[in-house]
Amino acid sequence: MKKYAVALLSVFLVCGCSNITPNNEKVEASQEKLENMTALYTGLAEANETIDNKSKIGIWAYYEDGTKEFITQGWTVKEPVTLEAGKTSEVTVEYRGLESTISVECSEVDEASFKAESQSPDQSDLEVTHSKWYGKKLTYTGKIIARVDDKDFRGYMISIFDDKSYVCVLDFNKEFDYKEGQTVTFWAYGLGRVESKGLFGKERSCIAFKAKYMEEA
Repeated sequence: MKKYAVALLSVFLVCGCSNITPNNEKVEASQEKLENMTALYTGLAEANETIDNKSKIGIWAYYEDGTKEFITQGWTVKEPVTLEAGKTSEVTVEYRGLESTISVECSEVDEASFKAESQSPDQSDLEVTHSKWYGKKLTYTGKIIARVDDKDFRGYMISIFDDKSYVCVLDFNKEFDYKEGQTVTFWAYGLGRVESKGLFGKERSCIAFKAKYMEEA
């Protein structure tokens, strides 16, 4: 149980508190003179979400020497924006004296539509091509093998394919209350494979989800 708790806490820290590049790899900023930039929002664009300096934003920085790199730190959101369902919002990001405006579409749907649109890729597809499922609506049924309650979230380790593999399902709003041993169906946003530090600095890897709906199967 302890190892699962550590894994869930580690996954929460990565998913909830950090910005990630498309490859989950942070990049240090170049000291070359910046010529141009393009900001990208990599969050889930849910209704009532506020995009600010803690949001998942990255920047493609283009330099005068012809090089470019993906930056995950040092930028600022000019003015926080709260997303509204069914609307597109503009967010301006500043970095080293330049600005880039992102158009973020909030395509929030009702429960029935969310469930109907959710997919269930097979194990090899989910694990091998996990990055393509980031932000996608997904659904699985499985047995809860561990639960962790933290002040900031509730997390479940759920075996959805076999007893030897599990995924991390994070309930940031603590909406669901299920116990170890129960079998549940969840509908969620995919967060891809998360690499995190476990006990004694040991690397852990887990396919993660942000729970949207959950019910006993």
